[in-house]
Amino acid sequence: MKDLREYLSALEARKDIKTVLNADPNLEMGYLTELQSSRPEQPALLFDEILNFPKGFRVLVNALNTEARFALAHGLPIELKGMQLVKAWKERLNQKFQPLPPIYIQKGTVEENILLGSNIDLNKFPIPKWNSEDGGRYIGTGDVVILKDKDTGWVNLGTYRVQAQDKDSVSIHIVDGHHGDRIRKSYWDKGENCPVAVICGQDPLLYSLASNPLCPAGISDYDFAGWLQQYPVEVIKGKTVDLPIPAHAEIVLEGEMLPPGSETRMEGPFGEWEGYFAGSAKPEPIVKINCILHRNQPILMGAPPIVAAYDLSDCRNLSQAAGMWKELEDRLPGISGVFCPNEMRGLIMTVVSMKQLYPGHVKQVAMAVAGSAMSSLNRYIIIVDDDIDPSNMSEVLWAIATRSDPAESIDIIDGFCGMRSDPRLSPEKKEKGELYYSKAIIDACRPYTWMHRYPKTIKSDPGTLQEVMKKWGSILF
Repeated sequence: MKDLREYLSALEARKDIKTVLNADPNLEMGYLTELQSSRPEQPALLFDEILNFPKGFRVLVNALNTEARFALAHGLPIELKGMQLVKAWKERLNQKFQPLPPIYIQKGTVEENILLGSNIDLNKFPIPKWNSEDGGRYIGTGDVVILKDKDTGWVNLGTYRVQAQDKDSVSIHIVDGHHGDRIRKSYWDKGENCPVAVICGQDPLLYSLASNPLCPAGISDYDFAGWLQQYPVEVIKGKTVDLPIPAHAEIVLEGEMLPPGSETRMEGPFGEWEGYFAGSAKPEPIVKINCILHRNQPILMGAPPIVAAYDLSDCRNLSQAAGMWKELEDRLPGISGVFCPNEMRGLIMTVVSMKQLYPGHVKQVAMAVAGSAMSSLNRYIIIVDDDIDPSNMSEVLWAIATRSDPAESIDIIDGFCGMRSDPRLSPEKKEKGELYYSKAIIDACRPYTWMHRYPKTIKSDPGTLQEVMKKWGSILF
């Protein structure tokens, strides 16, 4: 998709988007987002004529929150589900990477409105307060934050929460050690402000790449997106920052991230992705906004963390699984599938199905998952045989119940670096900065030394079931 509006047109053609009028950005929009995610296959929501704001200043939520919308945004067949969708995305990622850099154009649609100096005013946008305990209004939840390493010139796109502080400043919360943190320190270590651009409405593929660690460090997400979609991303040069800006973005905040020790504001608390208010308000350096660009009738894209029965968190678990599958396949044989169940907040559990080929193979795969850069806050690693569908929790639980023995099949590894948003970290540990957590490895495979003598399952052959489905499916279902 060239931009967010082209994506919305595709959703409208599929009758997969609903417009809601007159909602209040103070909590009501957040409540409606949560309620809608309590139903399966819910459409995306587009808020318009928002209370106290002019018609056309809109907010979009649940943009990628079903498998069909994830497939549409990533150029995959929309009928695919579960492991078949993960496999299709993994196979696309497995193709030979050939960087396709962005191209600069003279004028982008995002330049329809250029606000400088005294005209800069964040309050013209309907910035929601999403959750009751949030410390303020968050313009950046479904956003893309653009930074460029001072020393190498590497342009990185990341998704970080952005709190509106006043009419011309925001604060950006970046976890220590993440790519954005490394880049801002390349300026801060030299006593300089860090140039930044916050995109608050963009092509959904760019958002997906910014919020998932699929692109290797040192490679621009723009180059990666161009390769994936097979045509370059169109960008413009920032008005006040030397950064490439998506030419057809909806809203762009250009500014400078001030270093620690300078001007700060209280940031947070915020409803975290794990589903808790586990963090606390603390002073954060602000971003002084030098310029705002926005299209006519701009669309702010929201992706607030919520807990609901059918909240798929923009299907980030699918990209997590596909990226992990690719990484494992590049390193080890016998990998049949990988899935990250969204019910466990996606990133917190990884299930790998595999064909055991030699003694210790299961443990080797489990340790590769534990040590992966894509395994942040991954508490539970479950390895199952290749007759188990890792996306089918009924089968996975059956394997745990019948193929693992607690005394022999569970290993605990401690000392992994976590994050302050982890609700399981004690207040005392957070105060000391001891942000460590453990991982549990559950071997739910048949024991290698006697797997050929393991009792046969009563499961029918999948090929036979497919033939029966062809014959009787129209009658039974």
